[in-house]
Amino acid sequence: MPNSPKEGTVWTVPVGKHNTAMGKLFNNLGDQGASIITQLDEDDRFNKATADFMRRRGIEPSIDQRIAHAYMGKNYWGPEDWVATHGGIYTKKQLRELAHFPWNEEVLMSTCPLCGKTVRDCHFAHVGLETIQGQPLSIVKFKEFYPETGQPKFYAYANAWYNDNDFAKVTTLSPRWYLTHIEIVPKSENKTTQDQQAMLPAEYELPLAIEETVKSFHCVRKTGSYPNPKRYARCRDISSDGFRVRVGRFGSGGFRVDPCSDALCYGNLGAGASRKYLIQTSNT
Repeated sequence: MPNSPKEGTVWTVPVGKHNTAMGKLFNNLGDQGASIITQLDEDDRFNKATADFMRRRGIEPSIDQRIAHAYMGKNYWGPEDWVATHGGIYTKKQLRELAHFPWNEEVLMSTCPLCGKTVRDCHFAHVGLETIQGQPLSIVKFKEFYPETGQPKFYAYANAWYNDNDFAKVTTLSPRWYLTHIEIVPKSENKTTQDQQAMLPAEYELPLAIEETVKSFHCVRKTGSYPNPKRYARCRDISSDGFRVRVGRFGSGGFRVDPCSDALCYGNLGAGASRKYLIQTSNT
């Protein structure tokens, strides 16, 4: 056992609880227990797969989710990713509702009306989560999972201008699927908010700042690439001072969340884009 066990590891569990849990597990292994324990010790791949299953609390993707994941590849973040990575919790009802992925093969394999690529190659499919550790999973809360001592990180923390704004401390993602364009909309720079919105096809809208933020960080975790490293994505949130919210510029200084006027036209400010979620229309 480590001399100073890290908080949250198995070494911090009381001995009695640890022994009881292990006893139940070993009993459930039955007459295969010896071979399984041996394989855990000798087969690193099996050991990792078992640990991954336990970290995601036994959540298994639905058939719909498996198909979506197969199409999206690394551009995918499901309920099991929230659970395994950040300790998120979903109710059984939420998991049942999330079992259906709302965009079918025809949509994912179609040509993106925003950039001309295939939708699956230029979008990030991810699921929302409203609360974590008993608190709203807002931008302010999300920052706790990406401290300023690591990478990726935010540009500002305790002194961030937006910490008391509702869009950053109250607004969360609903527990449903999102399909968000990874980069800003091509040729949407140097335009007002109204002009950028007019560029978007009927099936798209400006994303929430929390959506664009979570997508960006999870995209880095899954793909290793930083979306919009030198550009902002304009979002549909309004700050308490009446300014539009823009996020991005994922450079070495960290991910920025800044205000701007709707009239601002700038070369590094484009439109974010999110596919609209239509509950009654699974083929949209």
